Amino acid sequence: MRHDIIMPALGMAQDTGTLLAWHKSEGEAVTQGETLFEVETDKSTMEVEAPASGFLVSVSARDGDEIPVGQVIAIISDTADAPAPGETADKEPVEAAQKPDSLPTGKPIIMPVLGMSQDSGVLVGWNKEPGDAVKQHDILFEVETDKSVVEVPAGVDGYLAARLAAAGDDVPTGETIAIISEDPVSDPVDRAYSSSAVPTASADQPSVEVSEKAPATTVAEPAAPKQPEVSRRREPAPEGKVLASPKLKRLAHQAGYDLAHLAATGHPQPFHARDFEALRQAHEKAGKRSEFAAPGAVITRLSARVSPVALDAFLDWATGHIESASDASVIAAFAGASLADQATVRINRRGTSETYSARQRLSETVATEGEPDVIIHDLRGTFISSAELPPESAPVIAIVSSGDELMLTLTCTNALLAGKDAAVVLDNFAGRMADPIRHLF
Repeated sequence: MRHDIIMPALGMAQDTGTLLAWHKSEGEAVTQGETLFEVETDKSTMEVEAPASGFLVSVSARDGDEIPVGQVIAIISDTADAPAPGETADKEPVEAAQKPDSLPTGKPIIMPVLGMSQDSGVLVGWNKEPGDAVKQHDILFEVETDKSVVEVPAGVDGYLAARLAAAGDDVPTGETIAIISEDPVSDPVDRAYSSSAVPTASADQPSVEVSEKAPATTVAEPAAPKQPEVSRRREPAPEGKVLASPKLKRLAHQAGYDLAHLAATGHPQPFHARDFEALRQAHEKAGKRSEFAAPGAVITRLSARVSPVALDAFLDWATGHIESASDASVIAAFAGASLADQATVRINRRGTSETYSARQRLSETVATEGEPDVIIHDLRGTFISSAELPPESAPVIAIVSSGDELMLTLTCTNALLAGKDAAVVLDNFAGRMADPIRHLF
């Protein structure tokens, strides 16, 4: 197997680089990580390391040569002999490389190199949709490494004919992730990254075409490209905390997104820039829940205080004598009966969420699915002593321990409950919480 060594790009708009000096001679053994050569542009100089161990052969560039980015200038082979002309690079068998693909024709846009030892980058998000017209300096996408987030321009005028990676995909450097065509296409491609389906920009093709002002091109092809991470071990966040990388915090701030919306979905923390798409979806979902509370909506907030003594005793009795009863199902039954003969009630408690079909009879209050008619935030047992929660898609009742009492706060808009109706609902619920026996009659 062989590994092609190409002229890398050190900047987003670089199209050539000057080879300053080789650190290894042709035929010499090299070890992965050793410096092979130095390259210079008008802005920087970089040492390029060997991506694998082997022998340096087929050196085609000399010190001082100005070389287009992406052009193969040497090969690392298993032996000191140059590989046969038809031998393929260490990527896929020739048969796989020649497999026909239904991709449109055009200029390939690759995952750029943004660091000395980077072998992959996480696509944060696209700034253009499939089929969009793009200009040379338009920002096409954002990519994240372990050190930075960089906006990558299109590098060429045309139309975005194919997007070959999705937000969150971890793509090896040098892989084609987009195609920009000269003319509009009727059926642009849009799909997630797949190492078996995406054509690479490695050079089985000695005369690799590199677009003018192309985004940064890969350093030498790694021996074993890092595959996209399926999962990452994440520690649970301290209660009440939202853990996120500085990069995602910056992206969230720029987009006007609240990280608490993502935390509310149960998405594992700490959050990283690759979680931006999940954050966007969580923010949009939260926005839909709040559409009814547009400026000018009348918001009603009512509070009541009750003693928890009778409730605690009743919950102990109910959970011990009624097979299907739990603290959450009993409180759901109280809330549902306060609103209607039958209602769907969601109980949010200590990071969990349960939805019940609530009926007058406690034994008939069972778990269900669907949108709630009323939402209960049971904050008993926490350090929270008061709560004024924002309106949601259903009336919200917060239950908070306040000294020797329970504070019940109902929040809703007039689109859900008129003020007088909200007062009746809260009064009925408070009555059941203060004297649960009345619920049985």
